[in-house]
Amino acid sequence: MKNQQWGVVLAAIIVCAAIVFAADRLQQTGIRIEDRSEPVVEKKTEAIPVTQRTITVTGEGRIVVEPDHVRITAGVSELAETTGKAQQQANQKLTRVLDILKENEIPERNIQTSHLAFRPEYDWSDGERRLIGQRVEQSLNIDIPEIDVRPDRVAKILDTFGAIHQLEMHSVSFEVKNRKELVNRARVLAFEEARQKAEALAQLSGLAVEKPLQISENEGNARPIPYFRTTPQMHAAVEGAPSALPAGEMDVTVMVNVVFAVR
Repeated sequence: MKNQQWGVVLAAIIVCAAIVFAADRLQQTGIRIEDRSEPVVEKKTEAIPVTQRTITVTGEGRIVVEPDHVRITAGVSELAETTGKAQQQANQKLTRVLDILKENEIPERNIQTSHLAFRPEYDWSDGERRLIGQRVEQSLNIDIPEIDVRPDRVAKILDTFGAIHQLEMHSVSFEVKNRKELVNRARVLAFEEARQKAEALAQLSGLAVEKPLQISENEGNARPIPYFRTTPQMHAAVEGAPSALPAGEMDVTVMVNVVFAVR
């Protein structure tokens, strides 16, 4: 019996020695035995997202003001045999325009050339191209300030412009200088109106308004008031009576779309 127990022990010792010897030989040859079994990872249960309740509303802010300056766009278009002659004719009329503005105390910084072009002009009436002359065009942007203080100055300038033969009056627009400040004020009014609408809707639904999740803005532009004087009939009317140009009122409008969270 003892001989059998010693035999088992001896066999175990021999097996262990063989394993140690084999591992040592594998290490010497650069071969490693690794355990590549993947560890068991405990899977987490993902929470189901809760749908966010929202209310979407639109608010409008509107500021009504009287315009305080006028922007005029005027120009000349002259045709002559040469570019030099056409430019000379254009310069004569523009010099008269600048003199009128100076007489009415309009600073030079308020006058800017917005368009200048030289080009040949052709006649195609006979089915073929025929050069008839050289065309020179030039336009000016003129800013007349303080119309709230000196309201008659605009009409006086336009009436004098009307006496210049073939001077083209492209447009007259009434504007405000502090537009940025007015937009900021209109934006506040628009957002307050949007919040009031959201709170009213939430109260009807038994909900409470929280923070805004999304805001978008759209600024409305006040329409310019056009004014044209290019026909001979209009030119004759200038000689009979002064122009009446009521500035009226203009508005600055801001629209906001707001998405509020509610609970």
